[in-house]
Amino acid sequence: MKYKVQLGLIILLAISILSLLLSMGASPDMPPFFALKRVQENIFLQLKSNPTEKLDYMSSLLNSRLEELQNVVKNKNYDYVLKASLRYSTLAGRITEAVTENNLTDKVEAIKNQFLEHQKILDKLYVAYPKNIPDNVEWKYIQDDFNYLKLYLDKLEKVK
Repeated sequence: MKYKVQLGLIILLAISILSLLLSMGASPDMPPFFALKRVQENIFLQLKSNPTEKLDYMSSLLNSRLEELQNVVKNKNYDYVLKASLRYSTLAGRITEAVTENNLTDKVEAIKNQFLEHQKILDKLYVAYPKNIPDNVEWKYIQDDFNYLKLYLDKLEKVK
């Protein structure tokens, strides 16, 4: 009996580790792994002890959000564009809030540069998005992300 319990625990641990590893590269079109990825990210964010560390982590997550959006479009999983787009713009807004609320003036330029670079990528993604598919208007959400970044850049201009 003891052997079966140990074997069961080892199998459970192996499945957990494998799931965590697979979830790291998950995108919105992989619901079970994506949910696990979101939990991981939230836990890691809570473990950050100061606003600067949190901001740096959120900034790296924003790059991941952009990749998720690009992958959804590249893989033609248009049903997930809204979800990926909302996650992206929400995180960009949280980053802006973190900078302004904590007066992280030393991070303003880096975040502005990141937003500007992301706008270039979002613009290319918007241009490349097929707009001739009936009932597929998700390209508007990519434009929304671009516009949100413009608003956030304006807010960052006021921090100093």
